[in-house]
Amino acid sequence: MIDKTVHMMDAGTRLFDSEKPFGTVLGGIKVEMAKYGKVSRPDEIDAESLPDAAAGFSYFADLSTRFKTRYIACFLEDAGTVGKTSDGEEIHRYAVSLKEGNKNTNVGIYVALACVVIWAMLGWLVSDGSWILTVVFLAVGFFGAWRQLKPDKHSTMVVSQLLDAFADGK
Repeated sequence: MIDKTVHMMDAGTRLFDSEKPFGTVLGGIKVEMAKYGKVSRPDEIDAESLPDAAAGFSYFADLSTRFKTRYIACFLEDAGTVGKTSDGEEIHRYAVSLKEGNKNTNVGIYVALACVVIWAMLGWLVSDGSWILTVVFLAVGFFGAWRQLKPDKHSTMVVSQLLDAFADGK
């Protein structure tokens, strides 16, 4: 199920030239995106269930885990022709734009809260009346919760790899 409340933002755009037709390039993009998660075409998803920023996508990838909800929307546009090959085939210019969004799931939030509570209880049990040790254990718990809840860098890495693959794939 797609979470409509995920905020999607522009993650990058890449221009590239190819002698391949639009449909072939679009298929190649789907193959590259499928390496990272489930990829859907516009006719496979109800447009009402998508985040607003993903409207009009060419492909929508769901890279979610139990702890994070991750989406990438891909938009491919033909930007005209830029010349001809030595064989007389037209060279097309394409623009591919990606939008990504990620959000913590309820499970991820509960794990972060449990981390704080468990470390606080351990600090209280081990401290033997020393409030400094309790504070140290509590700080470790908050650090673990912060690591769990901070924005996900995996999607940024995937977007970078996808944009490079799109430009190199031609």
